[in-house]
Amino acid sequence: MSLRICCLDDRPICLHAIRRCLEETSHQCIGQSASLQALKAFLEDSECDLLIAEVMVQGIDILEEWSALQKLRPQMRLLFYSYNVNPIHVARASAIDAWDFVFKIEPTDRLLQSCNAIASGQRPEGSKLMIARRYLEQHHVASGQLNPPLTRREQDIIVHLSLGLTNREISQSLSIGLETVKEHMQKVMRKIKVSDRTAAAVWSIENGIPPLVLVPSST
Repeated sequence: MSLRICCLDDRPICLHAIRRCLEETSHQCIGQSASLQALKAFLEDSECDLLIAEVMVQGIDILEEWSALQKLRPQMRLLFYSYNVNPIHVARASAIDAWDFVFKIEPTDRLLQSCNAIASGQRPEGSKLMIARRYLEQHHVASGQLNPPLTRREQDIIVHLSLGLTNREISQSLSIGLETVKEHMQKVMRKIKVSDRTAAAVWSIENGIPPLVLVPSST
């Protein structure tokens, strides 16, 4: 399966490197943009199967902009290729159903492996994004071990909060409505007696909810 691929990165050397990497495959690098505005203009007139993007481009959070890009090309997939190894970004990418998250410190073969895997619809073994997804889906601590006890859904909410996900990302990750997320958040914060997300994240650490650890890829 040959993919039509666009690249979004504000570092020219990274755009050049991705293009050279893709030249060794059957995939086509049909467009490269150093700004979100330029990418949007390109996508208005061009079909694209996969967007390879840095997380932050010219100070803009592409995670937050993904829904707008999807409206332009609903079938387009998103693969983050980033210098940033922050687990929070990987968890957020998982919540918005990105295809994968590859670190630029990894071998370029890892990026190509993820592109090629789109044909089968199965993400590569060891995918950072899948590690994050499994973490978000886990029931980390028995309710009786928490003080005060939290329901399963309330624990889901605080785990997502501890990773810095926005309300919209939590809604997408848990497949529940935005207003439902807000209601759960209010209940959780009242129950654990905190007033903001930072305090909720601290509470989760102090109460034994483990952090997200991204195991280095073996490839």
